[in-house]
Parts: sequence; structure tokens; C-alpha cells
Amino acid sequence: MKFAFVDGIRGEATTGTRGICPGCGSPTLAKCGIKRLHHWAHVSTAVCDRWWEPETEWHRAWKNLFPTEWQEVRHVAIDGEVHIADVKTASDTVIEFQHSAISPLERGSREAFYDPMIWIVDGTRLKRDLSSFRQEITTCAPSAETKTRAWVLLDHASAIIERWRGGSRPLFLDFGDVEFPLPWLPAMGVLWLLHYLPRERVIVTPVLRQSVVDHLLTGTPIKGFARPMPVSPPRSPFPGFQAHLMRARARRPRF
Repeated sequence: MKFAFVDGIRGEATTGTRGICPGCGSPTLAKCGIKRLHHWAHVSTAVCDRWWEPETEWHRAWKNLFPTEWQEVRHVAIDGEVHIADVKTASDTVIEFQHSAISPLERGSREAFYDPMIWIVDGTRLKRDLSSFRQEITTCAPSAETKTRAWVLLDHASAIIERWRGGSRPLFLDFGDVEFPLPWLPAMGVLWLLHYLPRERVIVTPVLRQSVVDHLLTGTPIKGFARPMPVSPPRSPFPGFQAHLMRARARRPRF
């Protein structure tokens, strides 16, 4: 975890300090090694939040895009169940950053516990996820009838899309800064929004990563990529003369 209470003040881990877990109140110890991110760990082996996963640099980078008071927020349900949300915005939307594998059962439990919420999923964990996703987008997928560029896929066409089907919350895939062979798509700053449909279909929409962050921070619209305008056939510089020729050809006798 990134934060614990030290002398009643919420703070990050520093060498040689001890704190109190904000989730369960148990003692914590600062872990400030070289190989791993600085973090707090429970002194005991007890796990106070069964949904918690070891934090990666990817997690920390995403969390740091939001105010510290939004990060690692203790969330208590009506029945007393307690979990620590990765980020909880001013509008009470919970953002869960998911790197490790997650079962459909746990995913459903989180979606029922946090309302409203969104998922941001690390698409770089398994190499085959990016390759299968990119292949479908660039070679097989038909365009969706939307205002911005998007595709309709079968939800089993790509491994990562298939694993996440069945969810009920907005989901963004983060493949980092990688190139797709699409001339209009930038190589940096793109997320992929998944919207699952009936009959095993999913709409996949590329959006600007910063616009998603801005939307969560201030409510501004999420920005996709405009569809190309239809190209009209070239017009004759002499439209009246062309019409005259057409009428003359229609009157010409045929033998």
C-alpha cells in the first residue's frame, strides 16, 4: 500500500518508520528497498483486504495522476465490509487499476461493491494479448456505426477481450505506448474502451488517455478519433454543358 497513518497523519513509506494500516488498523512497516516501489506492509501476515494485489510501477503511475486524497480510499459497505479503493473521485466514482489475473467471481464482487466504478486494465501483462488484439483491429474488424472511429468484434476474437466479457462496468485497456499500423492513430497516449453487447459482440473504441484522466478529474468529455468525411465524386467545371450533353445523347436516334 502507498499510504499508512504515522502519528495520526496519512503519509507514504519512508525508511525506518512504522505506521497503522488505514484499512484494518494493524501495525505496518515501511519497505523502502531498491528493487521494489517504496510501500507499507503489514507487520503480521494477515491480509486485511482480500482484493489487494502487489502494486507495480504501472499502478503507481496511474494513481499519481490523481490527487493524493483520492488515492487508497477506505470504502465501507452497509453490511460493514471494508475494502480500499485504488482511487475514489470527487463524484464517488471508484477507479480500479488491474494488473494481475482476476476471476469472474471476484470481478463481479467488486462491481457489486463499488458503484459507480470503472476498470483500467494493464494490457501488457501477457504478450499474446497485444498481438491478438492488434491483429483483430487491423485485419478483421468491421467499423461500428458510431460518431467516432470504433470497431465491432466478437468477444472471443482476442484473448484479453474474452477474459473480461461478462462485466457490467466501463473498461479501458492500457497497452502503453505501442504502435498500431493505422496512420491516423498516435503511438502514444491511447486507451481502448470496451463496450460489451448482446450476442457475444463488443464495440472497441480508441480514446485519448489524457481525456479519460481529465474526465475523471473535472468531468470534461472523453475524446475519441473522428471518422473520415465521405469523399464526394469530382464535379465537372461545366455542369450546364454536361447536362446538355446528357440530354442530347438521350434524344439521339438509335439504329
